[in-house]
This record gives sequence, C-alpha cells and structure tokens, in this order.
Amino acid sequence: MAMFHPFRVLSFLSLTLSLDASVHGPFVQWSTAPESEASVRWVETSGGSGSWTLGKSGFGYGDADDATVIREMEGRFAEVYVRRKIAVPGDLPEKAELVLLARYDDAFTLAIDGREAVRKNVRVVDGREQVIQKHEANKWEEISLGKVEAGERIFSAVGFNDGLQSSDFTLDLKVVARWDGGEREIVGEGAEWEYLAGAKPTAGWRRQVGVEKKEDSDELPELRVRVKGETDWKLVEVERVPFAKSAHTVASAELTGLPSGTDIELRLGDRDVVFRTAPSKAETLRFVTGGDMFHSRGLLDAMNARAGAEDPMFALLGGDLAYTNNQNVGRWFEWIDSWVENARTPDGRQVPMVVAIGNHEITGAGYRPNDAPGPEAADEFFSLFRMQEAGEARQAIDFEAGLSLVLLDSGHAATLASQTDWLEARLKEREKVKHLFVCYHRPAWGCGTKEDAVGIQKLWCPLFEKYQVDAVFENDHHVHSRSAPMFDGKVDTERGVPYLGAGAWGTKVRSIPANLKKVRPWMESAYAKNHLYAVTLEEEGWMAVAKEADGEVFDRVERRWRR
Repeated sequence: MAMFHPFRVLSFLSLTLSLDASVHGPFVQWSTAPESEASVRWVETSGGSGSWTLGKSGFGYGDADDATVIREMEGRFAEVYVRRKIAVPGDLPEKAELVLLARYDDAFTLAIDGREAVRKNVRVVDGREQVIQKHEANKWEEISLGKVEAGERIFSAVGFNDGLQSSDFTLDLKVVARWDGGEREIVGEGAEWEYLAGAKPTAGWRRQVGVEKKEDSDELPELRVRVKGETDWKLVEVERVPFAKSAHTVASAELTGLPSGTDIELRLGDRDVVFRTAPSKAETLRFVTGGDMFHSRGLLDAMNARAGAEDPMFALLGGDLAYTNNQNVGRWFEWIDSWVENARTPDGRQVPMVVAIGNHEITGAGYRPNDAPGPEAADEFFSLFRMQEAGEARQAIDFEAGLSLVLLDSGHAATLASQTDWLEARLKEREKVKHLFVCYHRPAWGCGTKEDAVGIQKLWCPLFEKYQVDAVFENDHHVHSRSAPMFDGKVDTERGVPYLGAGAWGTKVRSIPANLKKVRPWMESAYAKNHLYAVTLEEEGWMAVAKEADGEVFDRVERRWRR
C-alpha cells in the first residue's frame, strides 16, 4: 500500500465561527487526481443558535424555498424573530401608502417602532401566542400599512410555527410604497434582516437594531483524516471563505498523498464520513451520472439513495444541482444534506462527486451561449465547489485506470466559443486514453422538449467526432433521451458519438413529443421518467443502464471501445 503522507498543520484564519454554528456536510468532490487527492467541503451557517445575526429573507426550513434555512428549528422551537431599519422616503406622493407583502407558514405579527401593525393567524390565549390554523406560504399576501411617517423606522416581526413537529416553516417579507399609478420598492425580496432563532429576545428588541456580536472563538469545526484501519487521526488545514455574498462560510480541506483504491475516514466534529479513492488499476469501473437534481426533497433523496445503491466509484453531476439561480444559498444546505444522508454505498461510504455547471446555477437561469455573464453570475457555485481554474467550470479529469472526463460550461457562465480551443487541446491530449467521455448541461441532441443547442452542434460536436469521444452526457431537458451515434448530423453507427441523459434526476419531468420518431428519427430512446445512468466500463466496451429511483431499468445501451 502506498504511504499515507502527513497532512499540513492546521492554521486558523481570521474568519472564525463558534462550534454551535450549523454545519452542512462534509461532502467529497474530485477535480484533480482522484486516486490520491480529494476536496472535502462543508458549509458553516451563521446564526440560528441563540444570537442575533444577519440573513436574507425568507427564513425557514423544510419546503426548499427559504433563503436562510434554520434547519435546527424543527423539534426545538416554534418562533423566529426578525428586525431591520427601514428608510421611508420623504419624497413619496402625498397619497402613497406602504404595503407589506408576506409569505408565511403559519403565522406572524409585525410592529413598526415597537407598535404592532399587523397580526396574521395568531391570537393570545392565556397570555401566550397561539397559531389559529395551518397556513401555507404558497403566495404573497398584501397587507396595507397605511401612511407611515418618513424617516428611519424599525420594522420587527415574529414568525410562528404551528408546532414543534411541523415539517416546514416560512417567514418572508418585503415592503413597497404604492399610490395611484405608481409603486416604489422599499425593502426587496431577499433583503437582509437581523434574525434570532433558538432563544427569546431581550426587552426592547423591537426598538433597536445592530447585531449583538458574540466574542470570536477559535473553536472551529476541525477535520481529521485517517486511512481506515489506522489508529491515529491527522489534523488537516481548513480554508474558510464566504459563501457567495451570504453571511455563511464554505470550509474546505484539500487532501493529497492518499493511497489509491483505499477507504479514507473523515471526522468533522462529531460527524464521521468514509469515502474511497479511485483505483490505479481496475478491470471494471462504474459511475453514475445525471443532472437537474432538486425540484423536491423527496425526489432528490430517493435518487441520491439510488446513486449510492449502485455502489459507484463516483457520481458525475451535470448541472442544475440545487436550482438556486444564484440567489438562494439555503437550497444548497438542503442539497448537501440530502447527498450526505442518502448518497451512500451499501457498506456506508459516501459517493464522491464530479460536478458540472447548469443554467440554474446562474443569476437569471440563463442559457447564453454567445454572451454569457461570467463567473460573477455564479458566485454560489464557484465558492462552493473546487474548480481546476478559478471562475471556470470547464475541467478535464484523468483516472489512472484509463478513464478521462471532459466537463464543459454549455453557455451559462462562459460562452461556447471561449472554450472551443481549450476543448480541442484537452481532447487531443487524450487521443490515446481508452475511455473518454464528455459531460455538460444543455443538450446538442435532445428529444425536442426544448430547442437543441445548435452552437454546440457547430462548435463542439465535430471535435467529439474527430477525437472519437465514446459518449456525451447531456442534461437540462427534464426527460430521459438517448440518441443513436451521430456523425456530421447523421446517424453513423461506426463513427458516430451517442448523446445520453437529458437531466431528470429529481425534477418534475416533461412530456415527450408525440411525433418524436417522425421529426427526430435519430432518437433511439426517450421517456418522461426520473432517472440516472449507471455506467460500467469493462475490458471490451462500456454499458449505460437508465434506472429509476427504485432500481427499475428502462433503457440500456452497449458500445465497444473506439481506441
């Protein structure tokens, strides 16, 4: 067995969080040498543990639509307190009134400068607030606040859940000024509020703002690592950076010098995780792939569990991971939690991930192949995951056992043309690699639920054909689809490249066009089913099997190696 190299000594950065911060993770990502290296990453959330802190509205848990997720609320407490200073403009028309827009589950009260102005679905019984009935936060409710004197005002609110065991909670607020024929935003959606969760506020909290800062602590969650079976743990250096523009933190540790094909144990605080490094040699390799993962937590959990049940070496995740549109870090917490809890092999190991970017990682959820906005429009993605090049989602990852993966940004943070020379250089470098696959998000050869990416057909597909790529994994369309081998826009079983996938891991699926075979005769298989592909690489060729969450097989393709 290769020697397990010592890890670097832990060094603390100036950014510190106390141990009572909620932690989501750790998860394992591969972006370099998977036989000997791994990136271990987790999120440390700010607040939610008895102190005032800043968070983006809405606040809550359980329904995957909250910007600030307070997961520890369930089963522990039923109230959340929020407040912020609001500047009411002095130049509003005389007849202008303020309007509160609220989404809430299940009740709330709101005060202005300490005086109650709104009470919704809650009453006082025996001196205590009591929710009247369940209420769903499925739409914005408009509540007139009347004329409010210009100047700085303190808005404060209390959100009430209907019980400790409730499966979800939401408090989401925004404020506009309205008058005949006009409207002005005062507090927008996703604005920052101070919030307190897990404790009662002190007297006078409604009349003051200013986060009560806790003393810094060096009691950070520590990561320790060891080869499974060894006795001693090794402390690892952890880097911490802000999670996009939020108050939360992404923590990461880069592990090097790992032995190949070996189980590695991680200990983060009181959490233990095991993963396996890639083998340096193998007669059979196996991975799972898919994309468009998280419309609902139930679908996500079920498909993540299927990924683990396949006992793969890794999961190739092709974009649209948490569906945040770069403006909802709370959904990433849910996404990470689901992976950690469910993407486990039959013997309990966590499945390492390889990630590509999709349009729902981008502000505005755009497909902009010719004028992509750049990495700043995807700062959640780029702060959460390690990429080979800062701000670039494109990657080429090589496995010593003879597998190479080339991942591309299909017109989301980067344009297609800006990656074409890079793509040809990476494919040329891998002409003699036995197993060569490409993955990106937007399909070149879909089944017609959305338009094909003709720019990819023009710029990239000729390169896939020239360098004899074995298959391309596509996503985005929320269906299953598989093309025949394509060469120069036509079916060619000898020289062609098949395009598989189309992204329906955990989304609501779309309908397959009724005239599919007539208008797209090259399409060999298409289903409106949630699925992943289990891909097996053997000596003579490869096989991809499409499976639903329960393991039901509905599509299969086998091909011999091309080199």
